[in-house]
Amino acid sequence: MTIAIIVHGGAWDIPAEDHQAHMDGCRAAMMAGYDVLRNGGTALDAIERAIVMMEDDPIFDAGIGSHLNRAGVVQLDAGVMDGSTLQVGALAAVERLQNPIRVARHLLTSAHNMMVGPGADAYAAAHGFELCDPKKLVVEREVERWKLAKKETPTAGDEFGEIVRGAKPGTVGAVALDRMGNIVAGTSTGGTLYKPVGRVGDSPLPGCGYFADNALGGVSTTGHGESIIRIQLARVAADFCSRLYAPAAAQAAISMLGDRVGGLGGLIVLDHAGRVGFAHNTPHMAHAYLTEAMNAPVVGIE
Repeated sequence: MTIAIIVHGGAWDIPAEDHQAHMDGCRAAMMAGYDVLRNGGTALDAIERAIVMMEDDPIFDAGIGSHLNRAGVVQLDAGVMDGSTLQVGALAAVERLQNPIRVARHLLTSAHNMMVGPGADAYAAAHGFELCDPKKLVVEREVERWKLAKKETPTAGDEFGEIVRGAKPGTVGAVALDRMGNIVAGTSTGGTLYKPVGRVGDSPLPGCGYFADNALGGVSTTGHGESIIRIQLARVAADFCSRLYAPAAAQAAISMLGDRVGGLGGLIVLDHAGRVGFAHNTPHMAHAYLTEAMNAPVVGIE
């Protein structure tokens, strides 16, 4: 079986001065995940490694460097799905986990699918995961954006408002196919700038922010979470893989997002045959991918 991996670093209006950092971050994460696959590792190991690297890279809106909510606090969401078992693990509104994707993965083998808020942090600590000082997740860039958002639009909290306020980092995600034919998809985010405390978007919700089924493919999404939830974008894209190659499936899903609910976003797709696709209706989406059939990785932000 062929191996393949594709990652994204968010879809929105990424400022030109940050393009290279976004592409570098995507490429490094993708190659780290591909090395896992090339050395015989699982798709689950590969996407975890890739997403952890992006959670640790402050250019993205995941882990360190995430947006601050209205209270000036980082609240993180993450989810992962195993296409061989259809098992799901997800976290929402956690404040003390630098790498929530690790705990989401742990939930795949637990009796639970989703944990939220302080209870999720406590659960993680009880199962051996290190909690961090919430201040570690905050970077000065986001403090300045938070101050501007509070001053200009004190009741705002959605991505459409963020277009006016300017560019920002993005949600991250990865999808991988391993030698055994297993597909795994995962997504991690800090959510939207100046969001209400406790707001949760699409990223931790299976079928919305991510989806994987070995018979169809794997998907990770990014963009306006409320719109993505309304059409369950990740599941829609995976269903398109039953009759379309990955590139066409990705475009069909994004077209539906825009046509049905006026949503803005992007997604990456990896179908059961190892074909990759991506699409977005935003100005940019950072991405990187590599399959065994390729001579070199593709990295872009168009």
